[in-house]
Amino acid sequence: MTTKLYQTDAYLRETDVRIMDKTVIDGRPAVQLDRTIFYPTSGGQMHDTGRLNDSRVVEARIVDEKIWHLLSDPLQSDQAHAVLDWDRRFDFMQQHTAFHILAGSFLRLFKIETLSSHLGEETSTIDVDAAEVSPEMMHRIENDSNRIVWEDRPVRIRLVSEEEAHALSVRKEAAVSGTVRLIEIQDHDLDPCGGTHVSSTAQVGLVKIIGRERVRKNMRFTFVAGKRALSLLQNYHNICQELSVALTTGIDELVAAVNGLMSEQKGLRKKLRDQARLIGETRLLEIVHRAKSEKIVDHIFVDMDMETLRWMAGTAVKQQPGVYLFASTGERVILVFAAAGYDLDLRPIFQDVLSKIDGRGGGEAGFVQGSGNKVEDLEAAMTAAKKDVQKFLQ
Repeated sequence: MTTKLYQTDAYLRETDVRIMDKTVIDGRPAVQLDRTIFYPTSGGQMHDTGRLNDSRVVEARIVDEKIWHLLSDPLQSDQAHAVLDWDRRFDFMQQHTAFHILAGSFLRLFKIETLSSHLGEETSTIDVDAAEVSPEMMHRIENDSNRIVWEDRPVRIRLVSEEEAHALSVRKEAAVSGTVRLIEIQDHDLDPCGGTHVSSTAQVGLVKIIGRERVRKNMRFTFVAGKRALSLLQNYHNICQELSVALTTGIDELVAAVNGLMSEQKGLRKKLRDQARLIGETRLLEIVHRAKSEKIVDHIFVDMDMETLRWMAGTAVKQQPGVYLFASTGERVILVFAAAGYDLDLRPIFQDVLSKIDGRGGGEAGFVQGSGNKVEDLEAAMTAAKKDVQKFLQ
Protein backbone atom coordinates (compact mmCIF):
# COMPACT_ATOMS: atom_id res chain seq x y z
CA MET A 1 0.00 0.00 0.00
CA THR A 2 1.36 3.42 -0.97
CA THR A 3 1.90 5.87 1.89
CA LYS A 4 0.08 9.11 1.03
CA LEU A 5 2.58 11.77 2.10
CA TYR A 6 0.36 14.54 0.70
CA GLN A 7 -2.26 13.78 3.36
CA THR A 8 0.06 14.64 6.25
CA ASP A 9 2.17 17.36 4.58
CA ALA A 10 0.71 19.10 1.53
CA TYR A 11 3.78 21.36 1.40
CA LEU A 12 6.27 18.50 0.81
CA ARG A 13 7.62 19.25 -2.67
CA GLU A 14 10.16 16.44 -3.20
CA THR A 15 11.33 13.17 -1.71
CA ASP A 16 13.04 9.88 -2.53
CA VAL A 17 10.76 6.94 -3.38
CA ARG A 18 10.99 3.26 -4.26
CA ILE A 19 9.16 1.65 -7.20
CA MET A 20 6.93 -1.19 -6.03
CA ASP A 21 5.30 -2.26 -9.29
CA LYS A 22 5.20 -1.36 -12.99
CA THR A 23 2.54 -1.62 -15.71
CA VAL A 24 1.16 0.18 -18.76
CA ILE A 25 -2.01 2.32 -18.54
CA ASP A 26 -3.55 3.97 -21.60
CA GLY A 27 -0.37 3.30 -23.53
CA ARG A 28 1.87 4.98 -20.94
CA PRO A 29 4.37 3.40 -18.56
CA ALA A 30 3.00 3.54 -15.02
CA VAL A 31 4.54 2.85 -11.62
CA GLN A 32 3.30 2.23 -8.10
CA LEU A 33 5.46 3.77 -5.36
CA ASP A 34 6.09 2.86 -1.74
CA ARG A 35 5.11 6.44 -0.87
CA THR A 36 4.02 9.41 -2.90
CA ILE A 37 3.71 13.19 -2.85
CA PHE A 38 1.46 13.09 -5.96
CA TYR A 39 -2.25 13.51 -5.31
CA PRO A 40 -4.35 11.25 -7.59
CA THR A 41 -7.58 12.49 -9.14
CA SER A 42 -10.31 11.91 -6.55
CA GLY A 43 -12.87 13.71 -4.43
CA GLY A 44 -13.44 16.38 -7.07
CA GLN A 45 -9.75 17.42 -7.09
CA MET A 46 -7.53 16.84 -10.13
CA HIS A 47 -4.20 15.04 -10.02
CA ASP A 48 -0.75 16.45 -9.42
CA THR A 49 2.05 16.43 -11.98
CA GLY A 50 5.83 16.53 -11.63
CA ARG A 51 8.86 14.32 -12.21
CA LEU A 52 10.32 10.96 -11.20
CA ASN A 53 14.01 11.31 -12.04
CA ASP A 54 14.01 12.44 -15.69
CA SER A 55 10.55 11.09 -16.47
CA ARG A 56 7.55 13.40 -16.44
CA VAL A 57 4.62 12.39 -14.19
CA VAL A 58 1.68 13.32 -16.41
CA GLU A 59 -1.03 11.94 -14.12
CA ALA A 60 -1.61 10.17 -10.82
CA ARG A 61 -4.61 7.84 -10.95
CA ILE A 62 -6.35 5.37 -8.63
CA VAL A 63 -6.95 1.98 -10.28
CA ASP A 64 -8.28 -0.92 -8.17
CA GLU A 65 -7.56 1.06 -4.99
CA LYS A 66 -3.90 1.50 -5.98
CA ILE A 67 -2.22 4.80 -6.88
CA TRP A 68 -0.50 4.62 -10.25
CA HIS A 69 1.79 7.30 -11.66
CA LEU A 70 1.54 7.60 -15.46
CA LEU A 71 4.87 8.63 -16.97
CA SER A 72 6.16 10.19 -20.16
CA ASP A 73 9.05 7.68 -20.30
CA PRO A 74 9.81 4.36 -18.58
CA LEU A 75 11.89 4.40 -15.40
CA GLN A 76 15.08 2.37 -15.60
CA SER A 77 15.76 2.30 -11.85
CA ASP A 78 13.80 0.94 -8.89
CA GLN A 79 14.70 4.10 -6.96
CA ALA A 80 13.63 7.62 -7.92
CA HIS A 81 13.59 11.19 -6.75
CA ALA A 82 10.08 12.65 -6.87
CA VAL A 83 9.63 16.36 -7.53
CA LEU A 84 6.20 17.98 -7.44
CA ASP A 85 4.94 20.60 -9.88
CA TRP A 86 4.48 23.03 -7.01
CA ASP A 87 2.64 25.80 -8.84
CA ARG A 88 -0.09 23.35 -9.88
CA ARG A 89 -0.26 21.79 -6.39
CA PHE A 90 -0.51 25.12 -4.57
CA ASP A 91 -3.16 26.33 -7.02
CA PHE A 92 -5.33 23.31 -6.22
CA MET A 93 -4.67 23.78 -2.50
CA GLN A 94 -6.07 27.31 -2.83
CA GLN A 95 -9.12 26.16 -4.83
CA HIS A 96 -9.89 23.24 -2.51
CA THR A 97 -9.65 25.30 0.66
CA ALA A 98 -11.79 27.99 -1.00
CA PHE A 99 -14.44 25.35 -1.64
CA HIS A 100 -14.51 24.44 2.07
CA ILE A 101 -14.78 28.12 2.99
CA LEU A 102 -17.68 28.66 0.58
CA ALA A 103 -19.43 25.49 1.76
CA GLY A 104 -19.13 26.69 5.36
CA SER A 105 -20.61 30.07 4.47
CA PHE A 106 -23.53 28.50 2.59
CA LEU A 107 -24.35 26.38 5.62
CA ARG A 108 -23.80 28.95 8.35
CA LEU A 109 -25.59 31.87 6.66
CA PHE A 110 -28.49 30.11 4.96
CA LYS A 111 -28.51 26.47 6.18
CA ILE A 112 -27.80 25.36 2.60
CA GLU A 113 -26.09 21.97 2.27
CA THR A 114 -23.32 21.32 -0.25
CA LEU A 115 -23.87 18.39 -2.61
CA SER A 116 -20.63 18.14 -4.61
CA SER A 117 -17.69 20.03 -6.04
CA HIS A 118 -15.35 19.88 -9.01
CA LEU A 119 -11.96 21.57 -9.00
CA GLY A 120 -10.98 22.17 -12.62
CA GLU A 121 -7.77 23.51 -14.10
CA GLU A 122 -9.33 26.90 -14.91
CA THR A 123 -12.47 27.21 -12.79
CA SER A 124 -14.14 25.23 -10.02
CA THR A 125 -17.77 24.55 -9.15
CA ILE A 126 -19.83 23.92 -6.04
CA ASP A 127 -23.31 22.39 -6.22
CA VAL A 128 -25.70 23.18 -3.37
CA ASP A 129 -29.06 21.82 -2.24
CA ALA A 130 -31.16 24.87 -3.06
CA ALA A 131 -33.73 25.53 -5.77
CA GLU A 132 -32.76 29.21 -5.86
CA VAL A 133 -30.01 31.42 -4.47
CA SER A 134 -30.55 35.09 -5.18
CA PRO A 135 -27.73 37.42 -6.29
CA GLU A 136 -28.03 39.16 -2.91
CA MET A 137 -27.52 35.86 -1.08
CA MET A 138 -24.60 35.02 -3.38
CA HIS A 139 -22.91 38.34 -2.57
CA ARG A 140 -23.35 37.76 1.15
CA ILE A 141 -21.76 34.31 0.82
CA GLU A 142 -18.88 35.73 -1.21
CA ASN A 143 -18.29 38.55 1.29
CA ASP A 144 -18.45 36.17 4.24
CA SER A 145 -16.02 33.76 2.58
CA ASN A 146 -13.49 36.51 1.96
CA ARG A 147 -13.86 37.69 5.55
CA ILE A 148 -12.82 34.18 6.63
CA VAL A 149 -9.85 34.39 4.23
CA TRP A 150 -8.66 37.75 5.54
CA GLU A 151 -8.99 36.71 9.18
CA ASP A 152 -6.15 34.25 8.54
CA ARG A 153 -7.81 31.34 10.32
CA PRO A 154 -5.84 28.10 10.81
CA VAL A 155 -6.66 25.15 8.55
CA ARG A 156 -5.89 21.94 10.42
CA ILE A 157 -5.91 18.20 9.71
CA ARG A 158 -7.62 16.07 12.33
CA LEU A 159 -7.50 12.27 12.35
CA VAL A 160 -10.37 10.77 14.35
CA SER A 161 -12.27 7.51 14.67
CA GLU A 162 -15.66 6.92 13.06
CA GLU A 163 -17.31 7.31 16.44
CA GLU A 164 -15.55 10.59 17.12
CA ALA A 165 -16.48 11.87 13.65
CA HIS A 166 -20.16 11.06 14.28
CA ALA A 167 -20.03 12.94 17.58
CA LEU A 168 -18.53 16.08 16.00
CA SER A 169 -20.49 18.76 14.14
CA VAL A 170 -19.18 17.81 10.71
CA ARG A 171 -20.74 19.36 7.63
CA LYS A 172 -21.30 15.93 6.08
CA GLU A 173 -20.93 12.34 7.24
CA ALA A 174 -17.73 10.47 6.42
CA ALA A 175 -17.95 7.98 3.55
CA VAL A 176 -14.97 5.93 4.82
CA SER A 177 -14.55 3.44 7.64
CA GLY A 178 -11.81 3.36 10.22
CA THR A 179 -9.74 6.50 10.71
CA VAL A 180 -11.44 9.60 9.34
CA ARG A 181 -9.41 12.55 8.04
CA LEU A 182 -11.12 15.87 8.81
CA ILE A 183 -10.23 19.32 7.48
CA GLU A 184 -11.01 21.98 10.05
CA ILE A 185 -11.21 25.71 9.32
CA GLN A 186 -11.29 27.26 12.75
CA ASP A 187 -14.84 28.13 13.87
CA HIS A 188 -16.14 27.88 10.31
CA ASP A 189 -16.08 24.42 8.69
CA LEU A 190 -15.32 20.82 9.64
CA ASP A 191 -15.55 18.21 6.91
CA PRO A 192 -14.17 14.75 6.03
CA CYS A 193 -11.75 15.22 3.12
CA GLY A 194 -8.70 13.52 1.61
CA GLY A 195 -7.54 16.49 -0.48
CA THR A 196 -4.70 18.97 -0.17
CA HIS A 197 -5.17 22.33 1.57
CA VAL A 198 -3.30 25.44 2.62
CA SER A 199 -2.39 25.79 6.29
CA SER A 200 -4.22 29.07 6.84
CA THR A 201 -7.12 30.77 5.10
CA ALA A 202 -5.02 33.85 4.29
CA GLN A 203 -3.07 31.76 1.77
CA VAL A 204 -6.25 31.43 -0.31
CA GLY A 205 -5.85 35.16 -1.02
CA LEU A 206 -9.25 35.88 -2.57
CA VAL A 207 -12.45 34.01 -3.45
CA LYS A 208 -14.58 35.20 -6.38
CA ILE A 209 -17.86 33.66 -7.53
CA ILE A 210 -18.08 34.18 -11.29
CA GLY A 211 -21.18 32.23 -12.30
CA ARG A 212 -24.46 30.71 -11.11
CA GLU A 213 -26.83 28.33 -12.89
CA ARG A 214 -29.61 25.88 -12.17
CA VAL A 215 -28.67 22.20 -12.53
CA ARG A 216 -31.81 20.08 -12.36
CA LYS A 217 -33.38 21.05 -9.00
CA ASN A 218 -30.22 22.51 -7.48
CA MET A 219 -27.87 25.46 -7.94
CA ARG A 220 -24.29 25.39 -9.22
CA PHE A 221 -21.77 28.16 -8.58
CA THR A 222 -18.53 28.64 -10.49
CA PHE A 223 -15.66 30.22 -8.57
CA VAL A 224 -11.95 30.99 -8.68
CA ALA A 225 -9.52 31.65 -5.83
CA GLY A 226 -5.96 32.72 -5.17
CA LYS A 227 -3.78 33.37 -8.19
CA ARG A 228 -6.66 32.46 -10.52
CA ALA A 229 -8.80 35.21 -8.98
CA LEU A 230 -5.97 37.71 -9.36
CA SER A 231 -5.42 36.75 -13.01
CA LEU A 232 -9.15 37.06 -13.68
CA LEU A 233 -9.34 40.53 -12.14
CA GLN A 234 -6.23 41.65 -14.01
CA ASN A 235 -7.75 40.43 -17.27
CA TYR A 236 -11.07 42.17 -16.54
CA HIS A 237 -9.22 45.39 -15.70
CA ASN A 238 -7.22 45.25 -18.93
CA ILE A 239 -10.45 44.75 -20.91
CA CYS A 240 -12.07 47.71 -19.15
CA GLN A 241 -8.98 49.86 -19.81
CA GLU A 242 -8.99 49.02 -23.52
CA LEU A 243 -12.73 49.70 -23.82
CA SER A 244 -12.32 52.95 -21.89
CA VAL A 245 -9.69 54.16 -24.37
CA ALA A 246 -11.68 52.96 -27.41
CA LEU A 247 -14.88 54.66 -26.23
CA THR A 248 -13.07 57.72 -24.79
CA THR A 249 -14.87 57.44 -21.48
CA GLY A 250 -14.08 56.57 -17.88
CA ILE A 251 -14.29 52.99 -16.65
CA ASP A 252 -17.20 53.91 -14.38
CA GLU A 253 -19.10 55.19 -17.43
CA LEU A 254 -18.51 52.15 -19.65
CA VAL A 255 -21.95 50.60 -19.09
CA ALA A 256 -23.72 53.83 -20.06
CA ALA A 257 -21.46 54.24 -23.10
CA VAL A 258 -22.09 50.69 -24.31
CA ASN A 259 -25.84 51.04 -23.77
CA GLY A 260 -25.74 54.22 -25.83
CA LEU A 261 -23.91 52.46 -28.65
CA MET A 262 -26.36 49.56 -28.58
CA SER A 263 -29.30 51.96 -28.78
CA GLU A 264 -27.67 53.76 -31.69
CA GLN A 265 -26.92 50.48 -33.43
CA LYS A 266 -30.53 49.37 -32.98
CA GLY A 267 -31.72 52.56 -34.67
CA LEU A 268 -29.28 52.11 -37.55
CA ARG A 269 -30.38 48.50 -38.04
CA LYS A 270 -33.99 49.65 -38.27
CA LYS A 271 -33.06 52.22 -40.90
CA LEU A 272 -31.18 49.59 -42.87
CA ARG A 273 -34.14 47.20 -42.67
CA ASP A 274 -36.48 49.92 -43.87
CA GLN A 275 -34.19 50.70 -46.79
CA ALA A 276 -33.87 47.01 -47.62
CA ARG A 277 -37.65 46.67 -47.57
CA LEU A 278 -37.99 49.59 -50.02
CA ILE A 279 -35.40 47.99 -52.31
CA GLY A 280 -37.13 44.64 -51.91
CA GLU A 281 -40.53 46.07 -52.82
CA THR A 282 -39.06 47.53 -55.99
CA ARG A 283 -37.31 44.30 -56.94
CA LEU A 284 -40.39 42.24 -56.06
CA LEU A 285 -42.38 43.77 -58.89
CA GLU A 286 -39.71 42.64 -61.38
CA ILE A 287 -39.43 39.17 -59.80
CA VAL A 288 -43.18 38.51 -59.86
CA HIS A 289 -43.31 39.66 -63.47
CA ARG A 290 -40.52 37.20 -64.35
CA ALA A 291 -42.40 34.39 -62.63
CA LYS A 292 -45.33 34.81 -65.01
CA SER A 293 -43.16 33.58 -67.87
CA GLU A 294 -40.55 31.52 -65.98
CA LYS A 295 -41.24 28.56 -63.74
CA ILE A 296 -38.08 29.20 -61.71
CA VAL A 297 -36.88 32.61 -60.56
CA ASP A 298 -33.43 32.68 -58.96
CA HIS A 299 -31.60 35.76 -57.75
CA ILE A 300 -28.57 36.60 -55.63
CA PHE A 301 -28.92 39.89 -53.75
CA VAL A 302 -26.20 41.84 -51.95
CA ASP A 303 -26.45 42.59 -48.20
CA MET A 304 -30.12 41.66 -47.99
CA ASP A 305 -31.12 40.64 -44.46
CA MET A 306 -32.99 37.41 -43.68
CA GLU A 307 -36.19 39.18 -42.63
CA THR A 308 -36.48 41.03 -45.95
CA LEU A 309 -35.57 37.94 -47.96
CA ARG A 310 -38.26 35.94 -46.16
CA TRP A 311 -40.82 38.66 -46.78
CA MET A 312 -39.96 38.80 -50.49
CA ALA A 313 -40.21 35.02 -50.94
CA GLY A 314 -43.44 34.75 -48.95
CA THR A 315 -45.05 37.64 -50.83
CA ALA A 316 -43.88 36.37 -54.22
CA VAL A 317 -45.44 32.91 -53.90
CA LYS A 318 -48.73 34.51 -52.84
CA GLN A 319 -48.82 36.92 -55.78
CA GLN A 320 -47.56 34.50 -58.44
CA PRO A 321 -47.17 30.70 -58.03
CA GLY A 322 -43.70 29.46 -58.97
CA VAL A 323 -40.35 28.43 -57.57
CA TYR A 324 -38.24 31.20 -56.03
CA LEU A 325 -34.59 30.61 -55.15
CA PHE A 326 -33.27 33.67 -53.28
CA ALA A 327 -29.85 34.25 -51.78
CA SER A 328 -27.93 37.20 -50.39
CA THR A 329 -24.20 37.72 -49.99
CA GLY A 330 -22.35 39.69 -47.34
CA GLU A 331 -20.10 38.41 -44.60
CA ARG A 332 -22.17 35.23 -44.82
CA VAL A 333 -24.65 33.67 -47.23
CA ILE A 334 -28.39 33.95 -46.52
CA LEU A 335 -30.80 31.64 -48.34
CA VAL A 336 -34.59 31.49 -48.70
CA PHE A 337 -36.28 29.08 -51.16
CA ALA A 338 -40.05 29.08 -51.66
CA ALA A 339 -42.46 27.25 -53.98
CA ALA A 340 -46.19 27.24 -54.71
CA GLY A 341 -48.29 25.67 -57.44
CA TYR A 342 -46.11 22.56 -57.73
CA ASP A 343 -45.94 19.36 -55.69
CA LEU A 344 -42.29 20.04 -54.94
CA ASP A 345 -40.33 19.30 -51.75
CA LEU A 346 -37.53 21.86 -51.62
CA ARG A 347 -35.80 20.34 -48.59
CA PRO A 348 -33.49 17.80 -50.32
CA ILE A 349 -32.40 20.41 -52.88
CA PHE A 350 -31.88 22.96 -50.11
CA GLN A 351 -29.77 20.59 -48.00
CA ASP A 352 -27.54 19.95 -51.00
CA VAL A 353 -26.96 23.69 -51.34
CA LEU A 354 -26.20 23.99 -47.63
CA SER A 355 -23.61 21.22 -47.85
CA LYS A 356 -21.81 23.17 -50.60
CA ILE A 357 -21.64 26.44 -48.63
CA ASP A 358 -20.95 25.02 -45.15
CA GLY A 359 -24.42 26.03 -44.02
CA ARG A 360 -27.29 25.11 -41.76
CA GLY A 361 -31.02 25.55 -42.06
CA GLY A 362 -34.35 23.89 -42.71
CA GLY A 363 -38.08 24.44 -42.96
CA GLU A 364 -41.16 22.99 -44.62
CA ALA A 365 -41.48 21.42 -48.05
CA GLY A 366 -42.52 24.69 -49.71
CA PHE A 367 -40.48 27.17 -47.68
CA VAL A 368 -36.91 26.75 -46.42
CA GLN A 369 -34.30 29.12 -45.03
CA GLY A 370 -30.73 29.01 -43.80
CA SER A 371 -27.26 30.50 -43.93
CA GLY A 372 -23.70 29.47 -44.70
CA ASN A 373 -20.07 30.54 -44.62
CA LYS A 374 -18.67 29.85 -48.11
CA VAL A 375 -19.73 32.93 -50.08
CA GLU A 376 -17.33 31.96 -52.86
CA ASP A 377 -19.23 28.72 -53.54
CA LEU A 378 -22.70 30.24 -53.61
CA GLU A 379 -23.06 30.85 -57.34
CA ALA A 380 -22.18 27.26 -58.26
CA ALA A 381 -24.51 25.92 -55.54
CA MET A 382 -27.41 28.06 -56.80
CA THR A 383 -26.83 26.92 -60.39
CA ALA A 384 -26.94 23.29 -59.27
CA ALA A 385 -30.12 23.92 -57.28
CA LYS A 386 -31.85 25.46 -60.30
CA LYS A 387 -30.90 22.47 -62.44
CA ASP A 388 -32.31 20.08 -59.82
CA VAL A 389 -35.61 21.96 -59.76
CA GLN A 390 -35.75 21.98 -63.58
CA LYS A 391 -35.33 18.19 -63.62
CA PHE A 392 -38.28 17.83 -61.28
CA LEU A 393 -40.51 20.17 -63.28
CA GLN A 394 -39.80 18.51 -66.65
